[in-house]
Amino acid sequence: MGAIRKRGKHYVVDYYDATGRRRWETVGPALHEAKQVLAQRMWERRNGKYRLTRKAITMGEFIAKWEDDYLVVRQQLGRLKESTLVGYRNNLRLHIGPFFARMRLDEIALPHVREFVKALLAKKLAPATVLKAVVLVKEMFKHAVQWEYLDANPAQYVERPQVEIEEMQTLTPPEIRRLLEAAEEPVRTMLLCAVLTGMRRGELLALKWDDIDFEGNRIQVRRSLGRGKFVTPKSRRSRRAIDMAPTLKAALARLPGRFQGEMVFASAEGQPIDPDNFTHRDWARTLRRSKLRRIRFHDLRHNAGSRIMPGGWPDAGSRAGSRHRIPA
Repeated sequence: MGAIRKRGKHYVVDYYDATGRRRWETVGPALHEAKQVLAQRMWERRNGKYRLTRKAITMGEFIAKWEDDYLVVRQQLGRLKESTLVGYRNNLRLHIGPFFARMRLDEIALPHVREFVKALLAKKLAPATVLKAVVLVKEMFKHAVQWEYLDANPAQYVERPQVEIEEMQTLTPPEIRRLLEAAEEPVRTMLLCAVLTGMRRGELLALKWDDIDFEGNRIQVRRSLGRGKFVTPKSRRSRRAIDMAPTLKAALARLPGRFQGEMVFASAEGQPIDPDNFTHRDWARTLRRSKLRRIRFHDLRHNAGSRIMPGGWPDAGSRAGSRHRIPA
């Protein structure tokens, strides 16, 4: 019915499937994993499960098919953001494709996947980058099994690299004042909005005047800006209404572009600001001028709970202006 054999350092499962065809699967160096695979194949045999006979293809051919039949379709159905699709494609192009593309899909085994992980680590890539690649490979092989190109997922038992959670950086009130003093409009008010509301960079750059209720003191988060396109916020919970503090309300009301276009934070021509350009140009310049330690724009979200800033900060309308306290 079935047997486990050892070839070199790896165990091989030898069995007959439900059609009577003899099959071999290289599992890896762990005997318990080979036993699990053999038990699964025996269950499939007893229940009449078997893989359709398909023409052998390379991993490169499968990657192209997976992109067209899975990633693109999900994106067209609105279940995959374009920015996520771009990230997946970059991973396939830079990491997964170069390693696996020429291999036959049905000959890839767990040892190959482990060698892939070792190759990524040898490049000194960040653990988070390696983890994303491993997760993507697992997902691809899962679909290869579902689409009956493979009997089992060769990446099922590969170890995931440990990723340390990046420490949040919170600014002190004096540091927030220094940051605001170093910024020019409309960046100064955008930073003030980030600190007081916890809005993300893309949400701030997608903010329109119609989203601001000056009478009700509320800001509606309805969209985000990424790669030159407006998209829905990161999650359902990201579509939200945020209370607007009086100091923020006053700063927004003073922006000169209020009656000149639909975007709250726009370029000199009134066009949406590209998020990456903002980070590399405006945000980087403000940090240099403030002489603060290197922080991410995203870190400003962690200050959103600090509604009272001792000593206040400069009026958003001038560089030196009068001091204003942020009301609780």
